[in-house]
Amino acid sequence: MQNLEVVINNVNGQNVVNSRTIAEQLGKRHDHIIRDLEKILETPNVGSLIIPSTYKVNGQNREYKEYLLTKDGFTLYMFNIQGYQEFKMAYINKFNEMENIIRQKIPTSFKEALKLAYEQQETIENLQLENKVKDQQIAELQPKASYYDVILQCKDLLSTTIIAKDYGMAAKGFNKLLHELGIQYTQSGVWLLYQKYADKGYTQTKTQNYNRPDGTQGAKPHTYWTQKGRLFLYEFLKAHGYLPIIEKEESEEEK
Repeated sequence: MQNLEVVINNVNGQNVVNSRTIAEQLGKRHDHIIRDLEKILETPNVGSLIIPSTYKVNGQNREYKEYLLTKDGFTLYMFNIQGYQEFKMAYINKFNEMENIIRQKIPTSFKEALKLAYEQQETIENLQLENKVKDQQIAELQPKASYYDVILQCKDLLSTTIIAKDYGMAAKGFNKLLHELGIQYTQSGVWLLYQKYADKGYTQTKTQNYNRPDGTQGAKPHTYWTQKGRLFLYEFLKAHGYLPIIEKEESEEEK
């Protein structure tokens, strides 16, 4: 941790480090840090040291849980884990340094108090902006493969069964869903697109031979989806609240 960047923010007049920063710098999962902090919070009279808070991920409206740790809250948490001495001392020294600066800036007049309040607010806003920029830079450097990328990498025709598996469904249930959403209908056991979708190049119908129980040979048409059709289904279903498994998993990880 020779290049450790100590990140302490002043929130509502308190110097705090957030649980996401701790997780990132210790190389731990954030949900594990939250779990450990919530165990500590079961102890009486520590609620003012480990403060519940939320944050947002760029591009999403949902808020996610985090905790803000004061100097005492940070110390209490670090008592519960072994090692990381350099990390511990770097943060404790920084907390002490910031406390000393605040003591030295105690205003002696109303004018000085207003000036100090203005400077502190400016510092808070700058730190918040820096954190948002860092969050965006991290997101830009660590893109995840989307279902859309998977579609573009594949050029083959696909059966409904294969596409249905992408959504964690069986072909029967998936076909029923597409029918309920007004995309296709069945005729003589064959699924066909409604007219407004039929000429878009979304599907190709192939006839396959099969042997009847009496030994004679029969033929039955089967509908296959093109990559253009698969992309249409992805965008259409996403607009109606249905996500493929790969994107559901990404969403869960972000929580």
